[in-house]
Amino acid sequence: MLARLFALLATDEAAVVKRRLKAAVIAYALVGAAALLAFVFLILAGYLAAAIHWGAIESAIGFAVGFLLLALLVYVAYRILAGAQRRAQQRKRAADASMMAGASAMAMLPALLSKKGGVAAVLMGLAGIAGYAAYREFGRSGVDPSKRDE
Repeated sequence: MLARLFALLATDEAAVVKRRLKAAVIAYALVGAAALLAFVFLILAGYLAAAIHWGAIESAIGFAVGFLLLALLVYVAYRILAGAQRRAQQRKRAADASMMAGASAMAMLPALLSKKGGVAAVLMGLAGIAGYAAYREFGRSGVDPSKRDE
């Protein structure tokens, strides 16, 4: 990809790409502005039709309530989606941390085994990991290990 960029720069094709990009940005900005104006005029036409039918004050109140409900709906949807994304990110972070701990343990394994008493250190590490896994399992299920027999 970097070689392609250098080739573009060397052949002066980057200037052509820049001009095309600039023209596209201007065109899309104009299309967006025209679409926004069309939407505003559609809302205005709806308001005028409602004002003729029900009156100006009632129509204004109705449109205000409608837009407030729309804003509330967008806010609630955003909060729900943001919460779901935050929970997914926390789960991913926890999985990444577990993966990193496992990778670190595997990387340390040869150094521990090469030392005197390295097997005992590995066994102690494995016992610690097993204890931590049991702790997490009890914590997840809500069971208190000291009151399990009751």
